[in-house]
Amino acid sequence: MVKRVILDKNYKLSKESFKRLKALEKRKVDTSDIPEATPAELQELKQQLMEKRRKQQFSLRLSSATVQWWQSLGTGYTSVMARLLEEARNHPEWVKKVL
Repeated sequence: MVKRVILDKNYKLSKESFKRLKALEKRKVDTSDIPEATPAELQELKQQLMEKRRKQQFSLRLSSATVQWWQSLGTGYTSVMARLLEEARNHPEWVKKVL
């Protein structure tokens, strides 16, 4: 199956490029040069993924109005808060604005 993801909405794939991609759809993937993972390697990968997903509980003091606003977002609002804080790590200019 060919999955097409376009980051630029104005970009148009040429007919020739589309035909080449379509031809690849039926081609079998050669995995002969990729060794199978050992049980120990799979366990290590599992540990790394679990460590990456591990969350730490954190306490924060907010005004009543702010808490009510977040809660008005409905179920899952704390997950939204967490994603926003995670995203703030990639945008130091946001943090500088409120320091």
